[in-house]
Amino acid sequence: MLGTLRKAFERTIIGDSVPALVRWGKHVPRSVIRGIQEDGFRDLIRYAAARQKFFARKLREKGIDPSHVRRPEDLGDIFTTPEDLRNLPAEDFLCRKPHLVFETTGTSGGPKRVYFTYDELEFTARYEAAAMYENGVRPGDRVVCTFDAGYWISSWVTFCACKRLEVFCSAIGKPHPREAYSRMGLYRYNVIAADPTWLVSLSEIAEKEGTFPVKLILAAGDRMTDVYREYVESIWKCPVILGYGSTEQGGGAGMECQRRDGIHLDEYNFWFEILEPDAEGYGELVVTTLSRRTMPLIRYRVHDVTRWIEDPCPCGATIRRVARIKGRRDEMVVMGAGNMYPEIFERVLHDVAGISENWQVAARQEGLHDILEFRLELSNGISTGTVEQKVRENLKARFPDVWANQDCGMYRLAFRFLPPGSLSQGRKPKRLVDERNS
Repeated sequence: MLGTLRKAFERTIIGDSVPALVRWGKHVPRSVIRGIQEDGFRDLIRYAAARQKFFARKLREKGIDPSHVRRPEDLGDIFTTPEDLRNLPAEDFLCRKPHLVFETTGTSGGPKRVYFTYDELEFTARYEAAAMYENGVRPGDRVVCTFDAGYWISSWVTFCACKRLEVFCSAIGKPHPREAYSRMGLYRYNVIAADPTWLVSLSEIAEKEGTFPVKLILAAGDRMTDVYREYVESIWKCPVILGYGSTEQGGGAGMECQRRDGIHLDEYNFWFEILEPDAEGYGELVVTTLSRRTMPLIRYRVHDVTRWIEDPCPCGATIRRVARIKGRRDEMVVMGAGNMYPEIFERVLHDVAGISENWQVAARQEGLHDILEFRLELSNGISTGTVEQKVRENLKARFPDVWANQDCGMYRLAFRFLPPGSLSQGRKPKRLVDERNS
């Protein structure tokens, strides 16, 4: 049930061709894109008001007539949250019979379950295929996809996207990097799709034992720091392109182009908002799924913090870009050091020798003082004093404002050193925690 303008655009101009989708979709005027979004949004609101218990209930509580809703702001403070998905029955969100379900756990709480039909999965894959095509994937390429499978959606969408592009694809779940490395030459993979930290482990093996010809690496999942990206690119001698999305968004919702200056968002299938931007423009990303009808999400609070990039991209694409995700709203900690995000500590710790990749920073309280505690695992017998000195030096050099607040007594630094494995937290570790209320 796509909007009239959208259906006409796809039927008469694009058809079923991924190259045509890239060629035409990339240069659609902003006014047409906004028209497609507004048309799709109005259709979705009426559809969900008639079929989704959760949204209909929200409209009744606020006294809003769905026929008067034209844009997201017309809904006032109506949102869908991760807590809603986690705590309410699926029947509150389902609008028709589903064919499949995926789960996502995020950084806290139990799983959120999101339902789809087969055609929705294939439709989502078509747009991921377009993003892959734009970045150079062509028939004849051989893709190895190591996104976690199980109840996660990413692996399935990438597999279906490769099917669309008619490229060889091994979607193998998330094996040990050694297992994948042993098959790189055998199957002649020249495109890798994987989580950033898994890519680092694979690259460490390749650095010691040799690489294979690879033309492109697609990374998505946990955050990829500049240091990670530079390291992986230096080993494989090819670009690393970052994708963005989530299970709630149906897998991919955006991807970088070869310029690698911000994420191009899929505005044909989503309406994105940024709530309560700060002085630098950073705010919480909110997403409405315009094209889904099994379990549409209206103004879903993703909790990811980013900002719009207003300058046109040199690649020529007219769809908007956002900056790389700064952090998550539910991971931000406001304390004497300032507004803290995990990204800050990734940059502080990335080149500290002798610690493992498992780490955590906690904000806690001692008496009247905020304490910023680094919890680190020592990995090679280095002295704790050496590690502590390097962390302090990095914090002072890379975040002088945060260091100045420490000098002023607004918080104190502390360190806790732990044996390897102590901080292992599963698929999505919570890097920054606030323990002041516990």
